[in-house]
Amino acid sequence: MALSTYEMTYLITNIFGTYIVYKFMHVFFKTKEANHKIELLSYAGYYIFIALVYLTINIPLIMIISNILAFLGLSFNYKVGVKRRLLSVILIYLIVMCVELIVVLLTGYSNYSWLSVNSYSSEYGLIIFQIMLYLVVRILNNYENIRKGETIPVANWISIILIPVSSLYIILALFQATGLVWEQVLVGVVLILLVNFTVFYLYDVISASMVDKMDKILLGQQNKYYQKQFELMESSLKTTKAMRHDLRNHLAVIYALVEKGERDAALKHLTKMTDVYDDKKQYACTENIDIDSILNFKIQEAAQQNIKIALDLSIPEKMGIPSFDLAIILGNLLDNAIEAVAELEKERQIKTNINYDKGRLIILVENPYQGERVKVGNRYLSTNKEPSQHGLGLENVKNVLQKYDGTMDITQRGNIFSVSLMLFV
Repeated sequence: MALSTYEMTYLITNIFGTYIVYKFMHVFFKTKEANHKIELLSYAGYYIFIALVYLTINIPLIMIISNILAFLGLSFNYKVGVKRRLLSVILIYLIVMCVELIVVLLTGYSNYSWLSVNSYSSEYGLIIFQIMLYLVVRILNNYENIRKGETIPVANWISIILIPVSSLYIILALFQATGLVWEQVLVGVVLILLVNFTVFYLYDVISASMVDKMDKILLGQQNKYYQKQFELMESSLKTTKAMRHDLRNHLAVIYALVEKGERDAALKHLTKMTDVYDDKKQYACTENIDIDSILNFKIQEAAQQNIKIALDLSIPEKMGIPSFDLAIILGNLLDNAIEAVAELEKERQIKTNINYDKGRLIILVENPYQGERVKVGNRYLSTNKEPSQHGLGLENVKNVLQKYDGTMDITQRGNIFSVSLMLFV
């Protein structure tokens, strides 16, 4: 069957349209972790699928359903939660649909039926539609907070997704209503598009507020880490001053006892001095203030639950990693380990190795556990009823690792849960 000029124009312009869909997806989703070969094949498959549906069926309602399902399929190229996936797909398609309908109405086509074969045939309209859609996606691409991946509260998500879903229904109803002239329908579609642009803006603002909230939580954690480190330094300084103050007197007593030949008494006095000044608590002391602060805070936290953190540290004073990133990595890994070990009656110890060698920072955290760690895809779920109180999650650790081209390996051997990281700094 020979294709008409309009159908040929549709197939050609839809190549550009597929690229625009790709750009829309990149507005909402991070693409670094996507497999780019599979991503390319999936968009080629999308183009072929939509073209076949259009050439064989071309009923608007079927096209709507096909596009939404295809968009949903394309979104699986990117690692996001269900809430963000659904909201993004619906919002993307609604914006595409509104722009298309505005062009259709402006090019003089008003006899639009959702359930019968589409008879629209303006080649200029197809070209204008793709140009307008490209301008829209370029504008939306300026909103960067959406793709950062912060999880918005359920109540906010429901409120936001309700608007595009309702808008879709209103558009369908508008074109089925009788007695409306095309200008009224056009104004209605434009207003719906503006409303959903506002939703897009609100989504970006809420995402930004979540990022800001998380930054404040991390800043609060850092302040606690540093406060603990300052307390340790102050305590150590007081102990040193006390030793220096009393040392002359102690040496005088020991000297007198030795001079009299009272060896046992001298040794007893030395033992008392050791007991008074020897700090049996285990603390991190590497001269790297950031790591020491985090580790010492967590050591104290673990000690309150009778959990020991065994340290093996070999790191320089400076490494070029912001304390903010270290707080996310070490804070989260140790929180998860403490949470798991707290459930045990014995073997209450966490092994922590941090080593720096030739531009590579290697971190290993191992802890025993009981039961099973629930895994969904590549993600381990917290067993705590309020996991938000235990760090930012391994997914956020992965996000930090991306900055340093780092890797993370999670293993379970017997009853030992192990997380090892390697960062290039």
